[in-house]
Amino acid sequence: MERIPIRITALLVMTTLAACDFLDIDTPGIVNRDKMFENEQGFIDAMNGVYASMADADLYGEQLSFGFVDEIAQLYYNDYEANETTLTKTFDLRYRDEDVRPQIDAIWSKAYNTIASANSVLDNISGHDFAILPRIRGEALTVRAFLHFDLLRLFAPNIERGDEQAIPYVEHFSISPVERSTVREVYERIVADLTEAYGLLRDAQPASGRTPEELYVSQYAAAALLARVCNWGGDHETAERYALEALKGPFAFIREEQIKNLFLGYTARTECIWGLHAPDMYLDVRSRLYPTRLTDELDMVRDNYQTIFRVSSFTSTNNDYRYQSYFTRTKWEHSVVLLTKFYDKYYDEEQIVPSGRIPGPNLVRLPELYYILAESVYDRDPAAALEYLNTVVTARGLHPIEAADIATPASFREELLNEIMKEFWGEGQIFATYKRFNLPMEGVNGKEHPATDDTYLLPLPESEESAGID
Repeated sequence: MERIPIRITALLVMTTLAACDFLDIDTPGIVNRDKMFENEQGFIDAMNGVYASMADADLYGEQLSFGFVDEIAQLYYNDYEANETTLTKTFDLRYRDEDVRPQIDAIWSKAYNTIASANSVLDNISGHDFAILPRIRGEALTVRAFLHFDLLRLFAPNIERGDEQAIPYVEHFSISPVERSTVREVYERIVADLTEAYGLLRDAQPASGRTPEELYVSQYAAAALLARVCNWGGDHETAERYALEALKGPFAFIREEQIKNLFLGYTARTECIWGLHAPDMYLDVRSRLYPTRLTDELDMVRDNYQTIFRVSSFTSTNNDYRYQSYFTRTKWEHSVVLLTKFYDKYYDEEQIVPSGRIPGPNLVRLPELYYILAESVYDRDPAAALEYLNTVVTARGLHPIEAADIATPASFREELLNEIMKEFWGEGQIFATYKRFNLPMEGVNGKEHPATDDTYLLPLPESEESAGID
């Protein structure tokens, strides 16, 4: 097998792990792991550093939520400049362009550095018997699996090509080269990590003082991620089982009319199964989605968003609250629609986070469980699939979908995809959904991106290709 030298930047890992004063005075820049992991608090601090690293703008604080991964999903356009810009090249999926490539390289690098930090926590658990360690191990395993899964979805083929080379699955903190595994091998390791994590978190003692709970991996988050991963892998029976396990958690849909306050750049209260604290995310939301004027970096909402939301079908009693709350039309040089799903006007004006709100992205939310359940049971029980779909549809202010609307597998997939697009606009899930269904994407200016590797496979970073990787 090919060995990819995952380049772990020592400074990044040091920064992630050094949540407290654990730097070695005699060796500047090196974490004193003996001191860091000498008590329970050291493990908690190290894990907090891992979560903080995930919230970085190169990962879920921007690029893997409302940023790059949604731009390549063709949700936006920008006509501010007559000439090409980095953003217009991104929309055009020119992954190897010298302006676009650095974004991809940064995602890869930051993800593997965060995996290295999680592995450092896991490697140091051996030899300690603190009561919190089963929980910490479960959290670190989940983070490791979660990051590998998103790298797999971006840089490798779908599970149908399971024997092809994919990405390295890194299981220990090391700077040594790591072999690439096949798609199926990576998938199986992800499932194994999440299965172990779920068992540990289900049985672990609660950790006092860590609130709100949705900022830390719980048994419900591990179960929900197992459902997501197994659904991707075509194991619908396991996906269904773990989605139902996740639904045993303390989650609930908000009332329809409250959806306009569900996001605004914060974790989604009773609908958030796992999210991150990202206090700086607001600045990137402001510049990328809701600036004070037109710029060549602004993500303007695609013109066909009204078609996706089926606005022509709206009535006084059939009105999608997501449409009403996600978008705002404004007039600068010309009329522009902006995604204001993550924009909080109150915070913008007062610079005060409202009580009870946590700024940051949602990694797993309640509606996804119902979409997974609908997909998992459709072949054997279309009526149950319809009920699962309508749980979300009616919670968002719409009339229920009728049985005739999902009478064929193709029509069911169309309804499911439509729901996913409406629900997760700005949350980094739409590109992966199109790829999983092997569907072409309608690009800007009438261009269509076919369901090919050129569309759906991000290139390995140049640093890895220069090491001899094809």
